[in-house]
Amino acid sequence: QGSNSPMLRMSRFLACCTEDSSAMLRRFEYVIVGGGTSAGYACREFVAQNVGVDKVAVVTAEPVAPYERPALTKAYIHPPTAKVRARLPGFHTCVGTGGDRQTPDWYAEKGIIFISGKASSIDLEKKLVSVGEEQLQYDKLILATGCRAVKLGSFGVKGDDMENVFYLREEQDAAKLVSSLEKGKTKALVAGGGYLGLECAAALVGWGVETTVVFPETHVMSRLFNPQLAKWMEEQFTSRGVKLISGDVVREFQGSEGKLTGAQLKSDKHIPCDIAVVGAGAVPNVDFCPSELRREQGGLLVDAMMQTSQPDVYAVGDIATFPSRYGGFQRCENVDHARKSAAQAVKAAMGLKPEPYSYLPYLYTRIFEYTDSPIVFNFFGDQSENCQVAGRSEKSIGAIWQREGKVVGALIMGSPGPNAEDQAKLRQLADSAPAASEAAEVFAQVGL
Repeated sequence: QGSNSPMLRMSRFLACCTEDSSAMLRRFEYVIVGGGTSAGYACREFVAQNVGVDKVAVVTAEPVAPYERPALTKAYIHPPTAKVRARLPGFHTCVGTGGDRQTPDWYAEKGIIFISGKASSIDLEKKLVSVGEEQLQYDKLILATGCRAVKLGSFGVKGDDMENVFYLREEQDAAKLVSSLEKGKTKALVAGGGYLGLECAAALVGWGVETTVVFPETHVMSRLFNPQLAKWMEEQFTSRGVKLISGDVVREFQGSEGKLTGAQLKSDKHIPCDIAVVGAGAVPNVDFCPSELRREQGGLLVDAMMQTSQPDVYAVGDIATFPSRYGGFQRCENVDHARKSAAQAVKAAMGLKPEPYSYLPYLYTRIFEYTDSPIVFNFFGDQSENCQVAGRSEKSIGAIWQREGKVVGALIMGSPGPNAEDQAKLRQLADSAPAASEAAEVFAQVGL
């Protein structure tokens, strides 16, 4: 095994952060299940609130300490020519918000214990979490298990387990993708036209790989973009050499001796490729949770304190379905919510009575950063209703979303993208919900 293999990294990580204990039952005041971004930010909040040594345990199956997951489809897979290529320990939480880089040594110094493995069950009455042969007793439980990738094989697509077909959810997935690219690939297929698909396509083409994106919708980013916004983005990709195929899906990955050689589409088109990345969505990891925890929108229903339907159990990040400031409930799969909901849950679990969670959704992407013409977009608010687009310049476009005569969402994207001042104005626009008018006029009123 190499010096940076997943198994070796896990052993180093756990040697630094775990207690040596042969006891089958261990007790902690706070147990966090999940070792992703939310877990890292929850630990930061616990430390900020002076929780004390050996009070917090984190259950994780990943071989590394929590990190800023968005880097996996951005700077981690940048081509070798890029000035910035994300590698651990460089993007451990909480560097994404200017906080400490929480390496394994950081957790050891703070007395936070890591338990290796996956939680298989929760006994709510006895307050026990089962992890392999171990049982962890908790006073307060924070569920931060995130999502797992939707596998095309579950829809009957053949060959998605073939060598060089990748699903990116963890650091080791991205490491394997980069390793494959370093061996020399010529043609890439990306299945999916959402965030993950476009971010990966933007990186892959930079390796000099002929890149094709296939997606079932009529245009890219269909959950956020209307056709006009999508057209702007699609033109950016095609002008940089990425081929887009809309209204189609992969029916079968094909290969020889277990290695990928191409993909057959539903339309019967054949796309030659020797590497593929799939971004077909994600599903919350809540299967192990007891039925007493109420479900909503595929996740666990929580209140404005991030508390589930059961006392002393909290859910954060991707799996939390929380009260929306726009009415009803919503579940968000984005890093901003992962960070903020984690801090909210910790404060609530510690009895600090924080203000009710009133989340302003924030979505962003940064692509083609390895070039001299990166594309950035920032979106704040709600995108469920009427969208109006405003051209800003040859290389920039904006949009607002309206509901009941008010602006409830706002977006700017371009090359270059919005600067920090623009971003602050955009946030304030969506947060204040002023009276709606033409998009260009709304932007002008706030100096955008």
